[in-house]
Amino acid sequence: MARWFLVRHGETDWNSEGRIQGQLDTPLNEAGLIQARSLGLRLESIPFTAAYCSDLCRGSDTAGAVLLGRSLPIEEMPELREKKFGEWEGMTFLDVETRFPDLYHNGLMTGDPSFAPPGGESDLQLYSRAKAVAERLMQVHTVHSGNILVVSHGGTLSALITCLIDLPADKMWRFRFANAGISVVSVFDEGSAVLDVLNDTSHLVDGFRV
Repeated sequence: MARWFLVRHGETDWNSEGRIQGQLDTPLNEAGLIQARSLGLRLESIPFTAAYCSDLCRGSDTAGAVLLGRSLPIEEMPELREKKFGEWEGMTFLDVETRFPDLYHNGLMTGDPSFAPPGGESDLQLYSRAKAVAERLMQVHTVHSGNILVVSHGGTLSALITCLIDLPADKMWRFRFANAGISVVSVFDEGSAVLDVLNDTSHLVDGFRV
Protein backbone atom coordinates (compact mmCIF):
# COMPACT_ATOMS: atom_id res chain seq x y z
CA MET A 1 0.00 0.00 0.00
CA ALA A 2 1.06 3.55 -0.72
CA ARG A 3 -0.54 6.58 0.90
CA TRP A 4 -1.11 9.50 -1.43
CA PHE A 5 -1.30 12.93 0.19
CA LEU A 6 -3.23 15.03 -2.31
CA VAL A 7 -2.94 18.78 -1.77
CA ARG A 8 -4.55 21.75 -3.48
CA HIS A 9 -2.28 24.74 -4.00
CA GLY A 10 -2.50 27.85 -1.80
CA GLU A 11 -4.68 30.83 -2.58
CA THR A 12 -4.11 33.23 -5.47
CA ASP A 13 -5.69 36.62 -6.10
CA TRP A 14 -7.87 35.03 -8.75
CA ASN A 15 -9.12 32.49 -6.21
CA SER A 16 -10.20 35.30 -3.92
CA GLU A 17 -11.82 37.14 -6.85
CA GLY A 18 -13.66 34.04 -8.08
CA ARG A 19 -11.90 34.03 -11.45
CA ILE A 20 -11.41 30.92 -13.58
CA GLN A 21 -7.68 30.24 -13.60
CA GLY A 22 -7.49 27.09 -15.65
CA GLN A 23 -3.99 26.74 -17.03
CA LEU A 24 -2.99 30.40 -16.72
CA ASP A 25 0.06 30.68 -14.48
CA THR A 26 -1.19 32.79 -11.58
CA PRO A 27 1.05 33.09 -8.49
CA LEU A 28 0.22 32.57 -4.84
CA ASN A 29 -0.82 35.72 -3.00
CA GLU A 30 0.26 36.55 0.56
CA ALA A 31 -2.57 34.48 2.05
CA GLY A 32 -1.58 31.57 -0.20
CA LEU A 33 2.05 31.75 0.94
CA ILE A 34 0.93 31.66 4.57
CA GLN A 35 -1.34 28.69 3.81
CA ALA A 36 1.52 26.85 2.11
CA ARG A 37 3.81 27.41 5.10
CA SER A 38 1.09 26.21 7.47
CA LEU A 39 0.65 23.15 5.30
CA GLY A 40 4.37 22.46 5.49
CA LEU A 41 4.25 22.60 9.28
CA ARG A 42 1.25 20.28 9.33
CA LEU A 43 3.05 17.69 7.22
CA GLU A 44 6.57 18.08 8.63
CA SER A 45 6.37 14.77 10.51
CA ILE A 46 5.27 12.81 7.40
CA PRO A 47 8.20 11.02 5.71
CA PHE A 48 7.59 11.32 1.97
CA THR A 49 9.35 9.02 -0.46
CA ALA A 50 8.37 10.97 -3.60
CA ALA A 51 6.74 14.28 -4.53
CA TYR A 52 4.91 15.48 -7.63
CA CYS A 53 3.30 18.78 -8.50
CA SER A 54 1.70 20.76 -11.28
CA ASP A 55 4.24 22.77 -13.23
CA LEU A 56 2.11 25.93 -12.79
CA CYS A 57 3.81 28.16 -10.22
CA ARG A 58 0.94 28.07 -7.72
CA GLY A 59 1.42 24.31 -7.59
CA SER A 60 5.21 24.19 -7.58
CA ASP A 61 5.55 27.01 -5.03
CA THR A 62 3.11 25.24 -2.70
CA ALA A 63 5.02 21.97 -3.05
CA GLY A 64 8.29 23.78 -2.37
CA ALA A 65 6.88 25.28 0.84
CA VAL A 66 5.61 21.89 2.03
CA LEU A 67 9.00 20.27 1.51
CA LEU A 68 11.13 23.22 2.63
CA GLY A 69 14.32 21.96 4.27
CA ARG A 70 14.00 18.44 2.86
CA SER A 71 16.31 16.99 0.23
CA LEU A 72 13.48 15.22 -1.59
CA PRO A 73 13.26 16.26 -5.26
CA ILE A 74 9.90 17.42 -6.64
CA GLU A 75 8.89 16.24 -10.09
CA GLU A 76 6.85 18.85 -11.95
CA MET A 77 4.20 17.30 -14.20
CA PRO A 78 2.26 19.27 -16.84
CA GLU A 79 -0.32 16.47 -16.60
CA LEU A 80 -1.22 17.75 -13.12
CA ARG A 81 -2.28 21.17 -14.41
CA GLU A 82 -5.79 22.42 -13.82
CA LYS A 83 -8.55 21.79 -16.33
CA LYS A 84 -8.11 23.99 -19.39
CA PHE A 85 -10.99 26.47 -19.67
CA GLY A 86 -9.80 28.11 -22.89
CA GLU A 87 -11.50 31.43 -23.65
CA TRP A 88 -13.10 31.51 -20.21
CA GLU A 89 -9.84 31.73 -18.29
CA GLY A 90 -9.65 35.02 -16.40
CA MET A 91 -13.44 35.40 -16.27
CA THR A 92 -15.79 34.89 -13.35
CA PHE A 93 -18.66 32.46 -13.82
CA LEU A 94 -21.00 35.46 -13.83
CA ASP A 95 -18.97 36.82 -16.76
CA VAL A 96 -19.37 33.48 -18.53
CA GLU A 97 -23.12 33.42 -17.92
CA THR A 98 -23.44 36.97 -19.24
CA ARG A 99 -21.26 36.58 -22.33
CA PHE A 100 -21.99 32.93 -23.19
CA PRO A 101 -25.52 32.30 -21.86
CA ASP A 102 -26.29 29.37 -24.15
CA LEU A 103 -23.01 27.57 -23.44
CA TYR A 104 -23.36 28.31 -19.74
CA HIS A 105 -26.92 27.03 -19.31
CA ASN A 106 -27.07 24.34 -22.02
CA GLY A 107 -23.48 23.16 -21.71
CA LEU A 108 -21.63 23.83 -18.50
CA MET A 109 -24.58 23.62 -16.10
CA THR A 110 -26.02 20.42 -17.56
CA GLY A 111 -23.22 18.34 -16.08
CA ASP A 112 -22.49 16.73 -19.45
CA PRO A 113 -18.90 15.46 -19.07
CA SER A 114 -18.33 15.73 -22.84
CA PHE A 115 -18.94 19.50 -22.82
CA ALA A 116 -15.84 21.67 -23.26
CA PRO A 117 -15.56 25.47 -22.98
CA PRO A 118 -14.41 27.20 -26.20
CA GLY A 119 -10.74 26.32 -26.63
CA GLY A 120 -10.77 24.26 -23.43
CA GLU A 121 -11.05 20.62 -22.43
CA SER A 122 -14.03 18.57 -21.33
CA ASP A 123 -14.44 16.73 -18.05
CA LEU A 124 -13.88 13.50 -19.97
CA GLN A 125 -10.55 14.81 -21.22
CA LEU A 126 -9.56 15.92 -17.72
CA TYR A 127 -10.63 12.53 -16.33
CA SER A 128 -8.54 10.74 -18.96
CA ARG A 129 -5.52 12.90 -18.13
CA ALA A 130 -5.93 12.24 -14.41
CA LYS A 131 -6.36 8.51 -15.01
CA ALA A 132 -3.10 8.42 -16.96
CA VAL A 133 -1.34 10.13 -14.03
CA ALA A 134 -2.88 7.67 -11.55
CA GLU A 135 -1.85 4.66 -13.62
CA ARG A 136 1.69 5.96 -14.03
CA LEU A 137 2.14 6.63 -10.31
CA MET A 138 0.57 3.29 -9.35
CA GLN A 139 3.16 1.52 -11.50
CA VAL A 140 5.96 3.29 -9.65
CA HIS A 141 4.62 3.33 -6.09
CA THR A 142 3.67 -0.09 -4.80
CA VAL A 143 3.41 -1.83 -1.44
CA HIS A 144 6.69 -0.53 0.01
CA SER A 145 6.45 2.99 -1.37
CA GLY A 146 5.27 4.72 1.80
CA ASN A 147 3.88 8.23 1.45
CA ILE A 148 3.84 10.31 -1.71
CA LEU A 149 2.91 13.98 -2.07
CA VAL A 150 0.87 15.24 -5.01
CA VAL A 151 0.20 19.01 -5.25
CA SER A 152 -2.31 20.02 -7.88
CA HIS A 153 -5.55 21.96 -8.49
CA GLY A 154 -9.18 21.63 -7.44
CA GLY A 155 -10.50 20.23 -10.71
CA THR A 156 -7.56 17.93 -11.27
CA LEU A 157 -7.70 16.58 -7.72
CA SER A 158 -11.43 15.94 -8.17
CA ALA A 159 -10.70 13.94 -11.30
CA LEU A 160 -7.77 12.11 -9.70
CA ILE A 161 -9.72 11.00 -6.64
CA THR A 162 -12.68 10.03 -8.82
CA CYS A 163 -10.37 7.81 -10.88
CA LEU A 164 -8.67 6.29 -7.85
CA ILE A 165 -11.89 5.24 -6.11
CA ASP A 166 -13.40 4.04 -9.38
CA LEU A 167 -16.22 6.53 -9.89
CA PRO A 168 -17.36 7.70 -13.35
CA ALA A 169 -16.29 11.06 -14.76
CA ASP A 170 -19.70 12.67 -14.23
CA LYS A 171 -19.22 12.35 -10.44
CA MET A 172 -15.97 14.32 -10.20
CA TRP A 173 -17.59 17.61 -9.19
CA ARG A 174 -19.09 15.96 -6.11
CA PHE A 175 -15.78 16.81 -4.41
CA ARG A 176 -14.61 20.28 -3.39
CA PHE A 177 -11.16 21.29 -2.20
CA ALA A 178 -10.11 24.37 -0.26
CA ASN A 179 -6.81 26.05 -0.98
CA ALA A 180 -4.08 24.14 0.88
CA GLY A 181 -6.54 21.43 1.89
CA ILE A 182 -5.23 17.89 2.39
CA SER A 183 -6.83 14.66 1.20
CA VAL A 184 -5.34 11.20 1.73
CA VAL A 185 -5.96 8.08 -0.36
CA SER A 186 -4.58 4.62 0.41
CA VAL A 187 -3.72 2.89 -2.87
CA PHE A 188 -3.26 -0.88 -2.85
CA ASP A 189 -1.13 -2.98 -5.19
CA GLU A 190 -4.10 -4.59 -6.92
CA GLY A 191 -5.33 -1.14 -7.95
CA SER A 192 -8.08 -0.56 -5.39
CA ALA A 193 -8.08 2.58 -3.26
CA VAL A 194 -9.73 3.95 -0.13
CA LEU A 195 -10.38 7.64 0.57
CA ASP A 196 -9.11 8.14 4.13
CA VAL A 197 -9.20 11.94 4.48
CA LEU A 198 -11.06 14.53 2.40
CA ASN A 199 -10.18 18.23 2.32
CA ASP A 200 -8.72 18.57 5.81
CA THR A 201 -8.11 22.28 6.53
CA SER A 202 -7.62 22.10 10.30
CA HIS A 203 -4.09 23.53 9.91
CA LEU A 204 -5.48 26.77 8.43
CA VAL A 205 -6.51 29.70 10.60
CA ASP A 206 -9.61 30.36 8.51
CA GLY A 207 -10.48 26.69 8.02
CA PHE A 208 -12.44 25.75 4.91
CA ARG A 209 -12.54 28.31 2.13
CA VAL A 210 -13.45 27.43 -1.45
